[in-house]
Amino acid sequence: MKKNLSSQNMDAALQDFLGSKPSMEIPKPESQPADTQEQQGKASEVVQEQASETVPEQTDETPQVVRRISGKQRRASLEDYKETFLPVPVIEDRKPVFLSRRTRDALDRIVRMFGERRMSVSGLVENIARQHLATYGEDIEAWRKL
Repeated sequence: MKKNLSSQNMDAALQDFLGSKPSMEIPKPESQPADTQEQQGKASEVVQEQASETVPEQTDETPQVVRRISGKQRRASLEDYKETFLPVPVIEDRKPVFLSRRTRDALDRIVRMFGERRMSVSGLVENIARQHLATYGEDIEAWRKL
């Protein structure tokens, strides 16, 4: 099954992986000046952080369980993410890969925030692809034989 994820879904998947998935979707404006986007991005992060600690209202009468993620758990999940996707890979025999601007910008932001020196978007994409192949390699071979 092939998944076609929008950048919002990718952001949500990343937030889920990092342990800070918001309970409500926050729409992103399409085009604004860079200064306004940066200010709104910081405000959006604060809203998302606050939203991640709330649980949507339930309409039925069942008891509601509030699950909070501690800072320690978030730091641990960030460290797992860094160990998996942000080590600087050795890439031999490079080939170009094309990404949409939105995807490239989102990956570039991750690399700038969490990557070490010499880390690049190409390195992040290489690590994501390696992880994908390690996770689904056997399944892909089995599917190929169908």
